[in-house]
Amino acid sequence: MADVSLQQNARTSLQDAIRFSFDKQQPDGHWVAEVSADVTFTAEYVMFKYAIGFDLSDGDALARWLLQDQKEDGSWALAPKHPGNVSTTTEAYLALKILGLQPDHPAMLRAREFMIKNGGVAKVRFFTRFFLATFGLVPWSAVPQIPAELILMPPSSPLNIYTLSSWARSTMIPVLIVRHHEPIYSLPNGRKADNDFLDELWVDPTDKNIPFAPSLSSLVVEQDVIQFGFTLADKVLALLGGLKKFPLRNRSRRKCIEWLLEHQESAGEWAGFFPPMHGSVWALILEGYPLDHKRIRLGMDAIERLSITDARGKRIAPTVSPVWDTALMMSALCDGGVGEDMRVRKAVEWVKARQILGPVGDWRIYSPNSQAGGWSFEYENTWYPDVDDTAVIVIALIKHDPYFIGSECISNAVQWILGMQCPNGGYGAFDYDNNKLWLHKIPFSDMDSLCDPSSADITGRVLECFGFLLSRKEGSWDQSLRQQVEASSRRAIAYLLLEQEPFGAWWGRWGNNYNYGTGNVLRGFVHFASFDANVRKSVERATQWFASVQNVDGGWGEDLLSYTYPDLAGQGESTAAQTAWALLSLQPYRPHLDPAIQRGIRWLVSNQGITSETGRSWPTHLYTATGFPKVLYLGYPFYHHLFPIMALSNYIQAAGKTPFRTLTLPTPILETLNRPSVLLMVIGSRGDIQAFLNIARRLMSSQLYRVRVATHPSHRSLVEREGVDFYSAGGDPEEFAKVFTEKPNLLLSAMKGELQAMRHALCKMVDRYWRSSIDSSAGMDGAEKPLKAAHRPFVADTIISSLPTLAHIHCAEKLQAPLLLVSVQPIIPTRDFPHPFTLTRPSIASRHPWNRLSYKAVELV
Repeated sequence: MADVSLQQNARTSLQDAIRFSFDKQQPDGHWVAEVSADVTFTAEYVMFKYAIGFDLSDGDALARWLLQDQKEDGSWALAPKHPGNVSTTTEAYLALKILGLQPDHPAMLRAREFMIKNGGVAKVRFFTRFFLATFGLVPWSAVPQIPAELILMPPSSPLNIYTLSSWARSTMIPVLIVRHHEPIYSLPNGRKADNDFLDELWVDPTDKNIPFAPSLSSLVVEQDVIQFGFTLADKVLALLGGLKKFPLRNRSRRKCIEWLLEHQESAGEWAGFFPPMHGSVWALILEGYPLDHKRIRLGMDAIERLSITDARGKRIAPTVSPVWDTALMMSALCDGGVGEDMRVRKAVEWVKARQILGPVGDWRIYSPNSQAGGWSFEYENTWYPDVDDTAVIVIALIKHDPYFIGSECISNAVQWILGMQCPNGGYGAFDYDNNKLWLHKIPFSDMDSLCDPSSADITGRVLECFGFLLSRKEGSWDQSLRQQVEASSRRAIAYLLLEQEPFGAWWGRWGNNYNYGTGNVLRGFVHFASFDANVRKSVERATQWFASVQNVDGGWGEDLLSYTYPDLAGQGESTAAQTAWALLSLQPYRPHLDPAIQRGIRWLVSNQGITSETGRSWPTHLYTATGFPKVLYLGYPFYHHLFPIMALSNYIQAAGKTPFRTLTLPTPILETLNRPSVLLMVIGSRGDIQAFLNIARRLMSSQLYRVRVATHPSHRSLVEREGVDFYSAGGDPEEFAKVFTEKPNLLLSAMKGELQAMRHALCKMVDRYWRSSIDSSAGMDGAEKPLKAAHRPFVADTIISSLPTLAHIHCAEKLQAPLLLVSVQPIIPTRDFPHPFTLTRPSIASRHPWNRLSYKAVELV
């Protein structure tokens, strides 16, 4: 009865959530929620507008927002319930002081106390130091050299703008211009190269030339060759005046501006988020563009579109997420059973219209694929489509219409994703093989976010997309593309198996943290776990970890501090998003009556306290998304809504199926059921069989595999003496040998009937080899072989075959099983002699062309 009651409550909760979704839909069909972040974006907006002289009549609203986000200890944090951060606090304090808040204001006094206790301004990160230098609050000599000549380095060089991640690249190119000009702007106390406007936040304001890298001597002791080289290069550049007077500087500046103008969207954005927008407008102004220039006006309009004003004040969002929110919401609503609703169809058309098929995109620099077809995260960002968005959209579109799988839209998207797979088998977000992690040794890289390497969470999402496509029964799609997807999936699985942590989880790059990474991978493994033993073992470890970190209240949560302290993996206050991630990860592998799943569903049903006009949702006060680990965390409100819809839908669907009783099986039986079955298929003499028996012995010695040998009935006793399962595939090795060892003559063999007899035997053997891969009997003698107590019905999980069986590739393809070809005497195409199956006389002396063609002929047949 308790389960029935939970099902009823889950249905009610789901319907309320669906109504909430439609309440929040935009008139044109899409969804978008405010992306939350720390106050630095708002603070930098204030600094920038004040420095350039833009209107700040909204200062009271900006100050109100900054003050309401202050913690009790006086600091500003990177996220709610996160410890205070000196860089964030410094920027917020400076913005408030620019807006007119006096140093003796209680909020400012508390902030000062926090800063002095935590080392003061000397401890801020690179970008905060950079902004302070533009007001004379730290000397420019305390900022690393970043020569504009970097823009001239070709993509083939080890260090160039395209070895940086998309976000670092689009942010750093404006910085090259600002660093060249080294501006010093006025503050309320005037314009000074050594301004004391923030001296109260320094532990020692008499020495502001704080080092930004370890000393060269300490790097020698540590034997850190790369950082030593970068630090030494910075010092040499400083001695050369940052190359400002060098002949290539003017050309470098022009190239930077050309790049910025080329990468500005028609509506004014750069890369879809605040730092490159803010920096690019700033760089153009420094290079002489007037404030009323069209490019400046468009850029400022784009920045203002990131602003939100309400009762809490005015703030700047780091980015907008309409495509991401809409794609995930579409997928959730399709799971919820309302995919045919006209409002969902409207969203589908909105998303399809935003596929990026144009000729631009920084991904083209290194990707081996030229086929466009991705989607970006924001409204306007044609230069930077991302793999994660594209994979989610493919899933959502196929959920909505399974027959859309054969469309050009899906084909283009899948081809684009395939072209973004890195050599290690994984996937990054925006770039191909952007993995030069040694760049983090550069003096200005204190965020460890200059690269976009493969990550488990993105790779898991792509696998989920590919597995979803491969498992579809409806519609048809290009078989060549399907084969590419299968090959890509194998490489991605190999990458993920290597990335799994010893305790069973995966680190999450774009969501918090092990909960997110593990959830994405487990959902990605669903299709492949059915036929890959290594994936099944990996899944077992990961699901056990998820169950072990469930909170007492039934939910799941993880503190953002797990990025700093991995021992906190999976530990934290329960949230709707993280509870749903865990449920979605367990549901494919466990029954709906599993206690962990039941408790998780009960948590979702009990915590749906946010209301709209007609629906209900879940609290969104904690951030669960990641911009840059340890540096930038994000709040996506819809994460706490749409993922619970998916989890509730899966639970209701599973509960509606024919109920079954959960059995606890003894370990020996479980081991037997999980033991992969390996089929060895072989044609030939006793010597050929011996080679395969050696393989069988090696496999059986580990107790991890059940092995069957399918071959001629004359070899039965030889096989069974080794304790190996035997399956009769028919055929007589002596007859084959007779045909091949006598003088070959195609016409004579046909007249004697040998050719027809061999053809008949081969056809029969091909059929028998197929049966051997799925049959539990002993083979063609028709005798039913009773299953041993320790055996399950035989279905080949892996096939190992000699080349002449001819059936190997067909059996492996039908079963979707791995195939390994083994040959004692490899058949290699040559002009020296023909394929033996052609039964023709070799033309050895003449090296006749037919000899080589005969191999293709047999393959074709």
